[in-house]
Amino acid sequence: MSNLKVSLGDKELNLSQTMEGNVEIIPIEISITVEEKSFLHIGAAPSPLTEKKGSVFKVDRTPVIPATSFKGALRNQMELLFIEKTNDFKTIFNPSNDDLIKPCIPSSRPTEAEKELLSMGYRGKMERNKYTGHCEIQSDENKVIIGILGICPVCYFMGATGIMGFLRFSNYYPDERDWLVDQTNIRIDRKTNTAAQRAKVDGEQVKPNTKFTGTIEVINKTPQGFEFGQSRKIGNTTIDTWVEKWNEQDNNKRKKTLIEEIIFPAIKNIKLLGGQKSRGAGKVKVEVTNSQGQG
Repeated sequence: MSNLKVSLGDKELNLSQTMEGNVEIIPIEISITVEEKSFLHIGAAPSPLTEKKGSVFKVDRTPVIPATSFKGALRNQMELLFIEKTNDFKTIFNPSNDDLIKPCIPSSRPTEAEKELLSMGYRGKMERNKYTGHCEIQSDENKVIIGILGICPVCYFMGATGIMGFLRFSNYYPDERDWLVDQTNIRIDRKTNTAAQRAKVDGEQVKPNTKFTGTIEVINKTPQGFEFGQSRKIGNTTIDTWVEKWNEQDNNKRKKTLIEEIIFPAIKNIKLLGGQKSRGAGKVKVEVTNSQGQG
């Protein structure tokens, strides 16, 4: 099975196209390094076996960046990318309607803060206290029910209610052992200017320079006949209308464009992960590290 050649800055990567069961995938290897002068804290539920209430997320006692955290950060960067580069993407994908290229807010009932984003370049609007732009697919015995704009470009990658996206995410594990330091937080009594009673919280943080590794898998082809870079159909219903009018006919060039112009820039733009950002936490450097790179 041939590799897919893509550009990453001044490097050329040969991304392998491999089979995993009956699904064809393109793995993208990722490293996440906690920046110097920062730390990482992705919180976990308090454990009844320890007094620590500020523990970090772990798997088998090893700190882990969960797939959901990284996916959420990447989704946010993709949304911003499509808003910032709307005109560029309209030129590339040639949508029949400018709204097709806009990202959605993935909820039928967005928060008050999210509603304010509608003027920034998200699709849809509020009607009768319900948001009309979110992506969702429903079906009955006779037809597929989908909004008039179809699945938005970000949900094409990430998935939406009723349909999977073209990206899958692993957890991200650290390379070395000595990752954790204890973290103590104390609330100060405003009257006495001393530590408030029962306000001491013991927690943990991941050290600066800790490096995590994992993968993003692009689902290249599925047993259902869906292919990355192409508009999907269910029955006679086209669900990815934002790429339906794309003039590029070469499948590999389509995949190359989606990876180089959307996936790679969104990965690079992730600068913060986890909580406690007001304390300087979560500053990270995210890189594509596929070993086949040549530059």
